[in-house]
Amino acid sequence: MNIFSHLLNRGLAHVMRYSSTPQHFKESVAEHSFYTAYYASLLCDLLEKVDVHVGRERAITMALIHDTEEMFSGDILNPFKHYSSDLKEAIQKVNTEVIPLMYEGLPEYMKEKYITLWNEESKGESMEAKVVKIADRLSLLTKCAEEVKVGNEFFEKIYESHLAFLVGFNAPWWEKIKHQVLPL
Repeated sequence: MNIFSHLLNRGLAHVMRYSSTPQHFKESVAEHSFYTAYYASLLCDLLEKVDVHVGRERAITMALIHDTEEMFSGDILNPFKHYSSDLKEAIQKVNTEVIPLMYEGLPEYMKEKYITLWNEESKGESMEAKVVKIADRLSLLTKCAEEVKVGNEFFEKIYESHLAFLVGFNAPWWEKIKHQVLPL
């Protein structure tokens, strides 16, 4: 099977994040996913040094694909997405239904692999998924820091709230490394 038609789909490079917030530097979902994957890799390195096992390849792959449903939904605004549990569940249901479309053109075994990893990351229960959730927050935090650094006050509250979340997050594995990650 030739996957070239799948490779031609670069739609995530055109889905912009923070669409309702004025910003100096536009960030695509593809760009965000790169940083999330990179930060997940860094977290895996730190965790390895404190004897916490994480499947690095799984974590990095999850990070690369964690927002692929946004190819169809766009970047749904956080306050809207989390307005109610019913709405959040409805969005998740639709995302679960459309995610297979993202992997059209891939051999079935590959398609199933990516759908399975996307579902696992969405649930956030495995160690790899938890690492990706923190890497995702770090990506958001660093984007906000960049905007704040150039004087964009619109990102200050977002930065502060996500930094406070990361500082206050107290999973045992995170407690072992957060002092190496955050400006404490």
